[in-house]
Amino acid sequence: MPKDIHQRDTAQQRSSRLLLAMGIIVLLGALAYFVLTLVVNRRAPASPDTRCTAENGISVYYESAVWPVCEMTEDATLGRALELASAESSDDANYQVVLFQKGTKDTYEDFIGQSEKELKQAYGVISPRKVNLNIDGAAVTAVRCDIQAYYAVLATIEYDSGDVIYVSGLTKLASISDIVNLVESVSLS
Repeated sequence: MPKDIHQRDTAQQRSSRLLLAMGIIVLLGALAYFVLTLVVNRRAPASPDTRCTAENGISVYYESAVWPVCEMTEDATLGRALELASAESSDDANYQVVLFQKGTKDTYEDFIGQSEKELKQAYGVISPRKVNLNIDGAAVTAVRCDIQAYYAVLATIEYDSGDVIYVSGLTKLASISDIVNLVESVSLS
């Protein structure tokens, strides 16, 4: 009988140690996940070197190395808009694009809601999350939508004058810092 008690006690100690080790591994994995998420989504400071003032009155101060394409374009949803892109073609693995349209509060009933609905119809499941953007002299409402391997950034920038800039951005990158920095540099000329 003492031998059976000793064997059971030893087995329980081994089980306890195994459960403790498994718990530690799970906690370390969760900690690593949160640290990696913070590192990937951190905001890198911008180093703008170029200013572009488009014919629609939108002015952007940006990094020409990140955004080599800056031109007016015709978009199916936004109409005539200022486009900044990281490459001439969307075939580039790191392609990012941001469109800026100038309008008023009446241009869209609910730009972000309408855009989210269109993204959901096109891609299925999206996960919108609020993004905090700061622009002097304007009220900003912005969301980031996680779409499979993409991020879409949608924003409305409302000025006291009644002018509104509608922003639609898309990136294949894991970080949206470049787009956030670009949007925060926008102003009306």
